[in-house]
Parts: sequence; structure tokens; C-alpha cells
Amino acid sequence: MKALLTFFCLFFTLFSATAQSSNEYNETDRVGINIPESQSNSTADIAAYVDSHFNTDAKKVRAIYIWVISHLNYSKANLHRIILNEDKDELVTVTMKRRKGVCENFAAVFNDICRKSNLKSFVVDGYTKQAGSVDRSSHAWCAVFINNQWSLYDPTWDAAYVKNFSYPINTYYFQASPSLFIQTHMPFDPMFQLLDHPITYKEFNAGYTESLSNKSYFSYVDSIKAYELLNPFNSYSSAIKRIKNNGPLNTMTETKVSQLKMEIEIINQDKDSVMYNGAVNDYNAAIAMFNNFLNYRNNQFKPAKTNTELESIFTNIYKLIASSRFKLTAVNNSEAIHTLDTGDIKFALDNLSKHVREQQIFLKNYLVSAKGN
Repeated sequence: MKALLTFFCLFFTLFSATAQSSNEYNETDRVGINIPESQSNSTADIAAYVDSHFNTDAKKVRAIYIWVISHLNYSKANLHRIILNEDKDELVTVTMKRRKGVCENFAAVFNDICRKSNLKSFVVDGYTKQAGSVDRSSHAWCAVFINNQWSLYDPTWDAAYVKNFSYPINTYYFQASPSLFIQTHMPFDPMFQLLDHPITYKEFNAGYTESLSNKSYFSYVDSIKAYELLNPFNSYSSAIKRIKNNGPLNTMTETKVSQLKMEIEIINQDKDSVMYNGAVNDYNAAIAMFNNFLNYRNNQFKPAKTNTELESIFTNIYKLIASSRFKLTAVNNSEAIHTLDTGDIKFALDNLSKHVREQQIFLKNYLVSAKGN
């Protein structure tokens, strides 16, 4: 998260203008700034408005960016707010209501509107360097896919320059070149440097931010494509691997790895909980079926059932017991650090299996006896 600092001007020369003409920017900026309040109550409303006014992705992303930097205010009150497992949708909703926040709020809203306008977008988190010094606070910005390439956006830093609505609005961190962006922004995940030859955290901290061609080539385009298809567990795991490979880690990158491991732990625990509850449900179903058999036996096996029907009762009970055991085994083999205790349910299953076998033997003897009579 970033406080707005007066020395941003030191970096103005690092960012080039985008390809749109001034006239196009003027018109796009006017629309972005002047989206009616009645049509900007939510990110979905803004996306719908932008989509109805522009037919190119380049203009859409510009209008979205302009709205965000001109309508959200930086709030230092939220600078040190830490919420674990915060719901991203809730973060966006709260920010839209308050119209203020820190970098994560700016990035989340910008990203959400882009995605609802069918633009590929990611929130990127990392840390920054200002006036030659590494800031020890984390920061967040965005990567968006426009005109067949990925580019970088930092609405939080550009929001500092919106003093009046003269056109075009100066935006130094809009569609910034990755080779220039890396001079001040280091993503935790090196994939989002958007460089064919990523630099290490150590190099960034020391000021060596030139991407050298003699380094190993990294196809961030292909990597992001693959990343988009991953489930959360695999996306977190792949991010940890890339971060560690870009080491040595510093305090902030180590914290990021710990956060990703916590996300993986939550996924594992959730999976364990589902499997454990499934095992309990199977056990309860087996118990219910077994009790029905006992009631049937106590009723002198009336109404009459065929031998096949009677045997199927035990077959189904054993299937439920086997299913329950299978799920408990999965829980016991979990990769979670904190695992569930399956001892009680295993004991109950063993006890149930014993009684089921006793009744199955009784039924077999009963059928033989009935046949002899």
C-alpha cells in the first residue's frame, strides 16, 4: 500500500505517451470523467456505460482508468489495514460505496471494471522503489491485455496528479512500458514483470533494473496463458515456485510466500472438511440402513423379501462403509498442516462393520433354517 508522495515527479520522464492521438484521449477522458452518478453506482454499471460508448478495447481501458483515478480518493486511514482472506467482491463493493481507499482498493476496482468489460486483467501485488529507496510497504497495481499485448497500470500513483479536469489528463502509469515500470515497481511474482528476461529482487533493490538479454529467456505470455487455466491451488503453487526461483527472498517476498502457503492451507483444509463430512454422511446412511434391517428382523422378516433383496441390503451397507473409509483415507493423506482427527469415525465404522457381519451371519443361518423347514 502506498502513501501519496510528493516526489513522484522524479519519475515522470520514465513513462512514454500511449499511441492514441490527443483528440482521441480528450474525448475518451471526457467520457470517463463524466460518467453520470446514476450509472456509476457499481463496477457493472460503469462497465456497461463504457461498453455502450466505445467499440475498442484501447478506448475502454482508457475511460475506465480515467474514471478510477478521478473518482476514487486515496485514504491514509486504510494504509495499515490488514484483513486476511478478504472477499475480493466485498472489497470492490465497499470501495465503490466509500469512493476511497489505498492501492489495493484502486487496483481491485480498476481490475473489476476491466473484467466486466471483457478485458483480460489481473491485480498485481509487489513493492516499489521511490527516490532510489525500496519502500517496505507492499503495493498493488494491474496488468491488462490490450492490442494483443500485456501492459501495466498503476491507478493509485496516477490519482495523485488529478488536480483538475484539463484534457488530456496526464497519466504516467497508464499502459506503462514494462522496461520502464520495473524501475519503480517490483511484482512479487516475476511473471508480472512482463519481461522476457526478468530481474531478481536483489537486482531491483540494488538498482540494477535493466533486463539483460544474456539471462535465461522467460515467456511471460505463454506463462500467463497457462496461469489463467489453473485452479487456485495450482496457481498459488506455481507462483510460489516462480518467486523462490527469483530469489534470494527478502522480508516482503518471504511474507508473500507465507501468504500463498496460507491460501493453499485453507484450500487443503476446505477439501479435507468436504471429504470428512462426506465420510460422516456415508456412515450415517449405513447406520440408517442397518437400523432398518434390525427393525425388519424384529418384525419377523415381514413383509417377505427374496434372498437377493435381503443380500442387497448388506451389499449396500458395505459399499457405504467402504466409501466412508476411502474418504477418511484421503483426509489422513492430506497435505494440510493442520489435519482433522478421524479416530472417532474410524472407530464407529469398525464397530458398525462388526455388527453388520454378525447380522449377515445370522441372516445366512436363518435362511438355511427357513429353507430346511
